[in-house]
Amino acid sequence: MEVSGCFGCREREARIVLLEGRVAELETLVRDLTARLNTNSTNSSLPPSANPLGTPKPPAKKKSRRKRGGQPGHPPHLKRLLPPERVNQVVTYLPSHCSHCDTPLSAQPDVQDPEPSRFQTIELPPVVSVVTEHQGQARTCPQCGEVTRAAIPREVLSHSVGPRLTATLSYFSGCHGVSKRGVEEIAEAVFEAPLSLGTVANLEQEVSAALASAHKEALEAVRAAEVKSADETSWKLAGKLCWLWTAATAGVVAFLIHGKRSALGLTALLGAEIHGIVCSDRWACTRGCRRIVARFVGRI
Repeated sequence: MEVSGCFGCREREARIVLLEGRVAELETLVRDLTARLNTNSTNSSLPPSANPLGTPKPPAKKKSRRKRGGQPGHPPHLKRLLPPERVNQVVTYLPSHCSHCDTPLSAQPDVQDPEPSRFQTIELPPVVSVVTEHQGQARTCPQCGEVTRAAIPREVLSHSVGPRLTATLSYFSGCHGVSKRGVEEIAEAVFEAPLSLGTVANLEQEVSAALASAHKEALEAVRAAEVKSADETSWKLAGKLCWLWTAATAGVVAFLIHGKRSALGLTALLGAEIHGIVCSDRWACTRGCRRIVARFVGRI
């Protein structure tokens, strides 16, 4: 009997292949966990307060002899004046007499007069939300006494917050990381529009759905780019640890929340067949994906 035809041998070979694959997965997992255990504020974006026990203290920085503020030769960052079309009101100050000889001066400018000095102040008008109440009126029939009530349109009932206020509150939440309770407080304190936490959460979902097509375009743009940079950071989603993946080009930045800090997260962001050159911080999962890219593209 030939050994290659033995059923037990074939079963053993299949099991060996399965175990080798499992060992490779576990080795990758051990490398990732070891890297995470060795992560601290000196080799990652972690703040010093999040350092694990036993982390060596960073070397003390020498006190600089420079004074605080801008240094000699530093280009000034002056206040930028807004263009005339953005100015709502102009207050003019006129000199009445010459500061040298006390001669009365004309109120009308002359061709030889220089341009006026300019200083702009910016203020908000009183910001109060506009509240519209929709009423379904009821009438009693004079013949039979039946009460008939006009229904409020379904499209009105589907939204209790208008699009501009929704966009403003979602801007605080999505771009500046304000919590739902913080957005609730801003709505009431700044706009006099008391909202519930559930409404704030629903508004976030509405805006997310409205931006789905724009997000898809951004993903397609970074995936097609010849050169892009990719990175990830921790992210809490409903109390669960996830990862915020980012890919950026010169003109587009795309974000994606994924449950894995691995090749699965990177390929979810950049696609299975990664195109072009990807700049990274050489995290373990990106090094693993570089081999995938080399197989498909041969440029990384």
